[in-house]
Parts: sequence; C-alpha cells; structure tokens
Amino acid sequence: MDKNALIMDIGRLIASDPGVDAAPWDGYALIASYADGSRRLSGFRYRDDAAPEPATPDGAALLGERFDALRAATRVADKAPWSACVMKIRRDTGRFAVDFEYDAPDRWDIGPDNVLEIAERARPAAESP
Repeated sequence: MDKNALIMDIGRLIASDPGVDAAPWDGYALIASYADGSRRLSGFRYRDDAAPEPATPDGAALLGERFDALRAATRVADKAPWSACVMKIRRDTGRFAVDFEYDAPDRWDIGPDNVLEIAERARPAAESP
C-alpha cells in the first residue's frame, strides 16, 4: 500500500474499532511512538466539553503493523524515520489529520507527569461554524 492508502486504512480501522467506540466521542487521537526499537500506541477519546479519556483501540496489533508500514512508506532519504505519528479524527465531519514528528523525539513521550498535557495537545480541533 502507498502512504495515502495506509493513512486511509488506519483512519478506517480506528473509527470502526470497538475499543474506540465503547463510549461516545466527538474526537479521537492515536499516537504511535517509536523509541529504542519498539512501538507504543496511545489513544485518547474526546468529548468537546470534557477532559480526554484514555482509549487505546482493541485492534492495536493490526494498527501497529499499519503504522510500521506507514513509517517505512514515509521515509525521507538521508533522514531518520519519524519518531511519532499522531492521527486525529473528528467524528462529526469524518475528517482526520496526520502529524509526523521528525525533530523532537521526546515531544510525544507519555508518562504519568505529562499524560494530560500530551492528550490535550493531541486533541482534534472542533470545526468552527
């Protein structure tokens, strides 16, 4: 699959995942981060008027494989691969955005002291009327 097909497939897998859809949501973000030869997926479900809620998809293994393939498909010559990818989805519009982190590998590292800050940074923007 090319990178655009992989992005569409990842978005479809996230939006149809039972773990994501286990509670109502207006937005969703999935962070795929790579460090020390391993991959970590961290998901957050959002209501527009509420704090983020952790919600990693049930299909994390398949999604992880797709992110691995996307990472390979988006390699830039003579540059290290991205260290994180953040996919943001808005349920009301079906729109999604994908951000790749090449320059600041620690920017999306989640720990107990920064989980809320990172979850808010990943929050998909609501559409303006």
